[in-house]
Amino acid sequence: MIAQKSALIVISKILDGIFGYIGLFFITKYMSPYDYGIIGFAIGFVSLYSIFSSLGFNAAHIKKVSEGKDFGTCNGTFLTIKAILLTISTGTLLFSLFFWKVILKRGFETPEHELAIYIIIIYWLFNLLIGFFLNTLIAKKEIAKVQIPFLIGSLVKASATIYVAIAGYGAIALAYTYVLGHFAHLLLLIIVFRGNPINKPSVTYLKDYTRFAIPLAIVNACSVIITNVDKVLIQLFWSATDVGYYFSGFRITSFIGMFTAALGMLLLPTFSKFHTNNDFKSLKDLLLKSERYLSMIVFPMVFGVIVLAEPATFILLQGWMPAVPILQILAFYALFNALDQPYTSKFVGMNKPKIPRNRVIIIFIINLILNIILIPKDIQSLGINMAGLGARGAAIATIISYFIGLLYSRIMSWKLLKIFANKRIVFHIVAATIMAVILYIFLYKYNFIIYIVRWYSLIGISLAGLIIYFGILILFKEFTREDFNFFVKNINIIDMLKYIRNELKGK
Repeated sequence: MIAQKSALIVISKILDGIFGYIGLFFITKYMSPYDYGIIGFAIGFVSLYSIFSSLGFNAAHIKKVSEGKDFGTCNGTFLTIKAILLTISTGTLLFSLFFWKVILKRGFETPEHELAIYIIIIYWLFNLLIGFFLNTLIAKKEIAKVQIPFLIGSLVKASATIYVAIAGYGAIALAYTYVLGHFAHLLLLIIVFRGNPINKPSVTYLKDYTRFAIPLAIVNACSVIITNVDKVLIQLFWSATDVGYYFSGFRITSFIGMFTAALGMLLLPTFSKFHTNNDFKSLKDLLLKSERYLSMIVFPMVFGVIVLAEPATFILLQGWMPAVPILQILAFYALFNALDQPYTSKFVGMNKPKIPRNRVIIIFIINLILNIILIPKDIQSLGINMAGLGARGAAIATIISYFIGLLYSRIMSWKLLKIFANKRIVFHIVAATIMAVILYIFLYKYNFIIYIVRWYSLIGISLAGLIIYFGILILFKEFTREDFNFFVKNINIIDMLKYIRNELKGK
């Protein structure tokens, strides 16, 4: 069942990626990188204050529900915590804006930047409310109830984006599409959540949640800063146009992250259950199996993005060619983040939250230092010259810091369970490398790249790369009939629809 639920998440993420790309296509066709950069900056700026909105309590809720604690009391306690955190984070954000404008008498690059921030605050508040329903349903592994509202919200946002882009309404109207999509998402989550108990919060549960969440609080805070500070710094030292190129490249590579998200939703409660039952054999088997299948899927996507970045940017981003090196670099971020997901979920599920906390602290420190060194041309107030790499510097900082974080996780995994990595990943690396070399020679040495000017040409060459990749794995006996049957079984549309119908009916 975990594989089928993972497949449902992947399918919904693929559809979300398609909706998102369609919206991005119309943005790149009818709007400028500057307009899109304003949205990227506003989201990055507002999201920085999300450090106060979770503080590890999301994972704590999933952990406690999966351990069999009273569900209604867990919900009441978690909802109370969410209300407190929402108040703190919103108050901090509004005070910061007041302090910046009124006390320091500073402003933003344009009035549009400031107005976009206020609109994105509404989107952000909806996102905080979504977190309560989302994490509760994930804790129960009711994945259909999680994914259907998410997918409809994504469709609403994409439809609104297309309208705004074609009508030429600009960046402010584009910001409202984020609000509309999240409003639809939240409304549907409230509907499917009906019938779940929300009892009086418990002081005992509150203390239990807090003890578990404290080590993860730093994880959440650092993760939020890592994800968003680069966009703010690019805006500060360069321009909204550069943010637009960076944000578009990040959006494309985030499509790869859907597989990471699929496993992440299910691995934490499953690892937690195995650990509670002292079933370490099943825990180890699930870790190695999930890592293998994740690696098998992600490696060809990452290497394909690197080789096909130029035609992909020309076709998918309407010729925003400065995004090409950013896209190629950030592909490795998607790879490192994906390979780390099973191990991070394992540590939390085994009541070892200090390990992912330390990992994120390491990533945060390295990422922040490298961003400050690589992004700006100089820091005039200090009279110091910097690398001046702009958006490319932000991408480089990201992949270096996440690679070091990946190494730390593997070292700690070895100390804890004597597992460093699934050795079969080597086959995936070799196969993906050979695939990339063949595609590179075909495209660039023989100049076939001039023929890839339409989306169907890009899909065709991508499918050819996948055939090469899996053909090599078959020769290595790494992709077997058993693996093929595993994938086919878990993406069976009829079985998937039956599962969705049964879950939505409460069966």
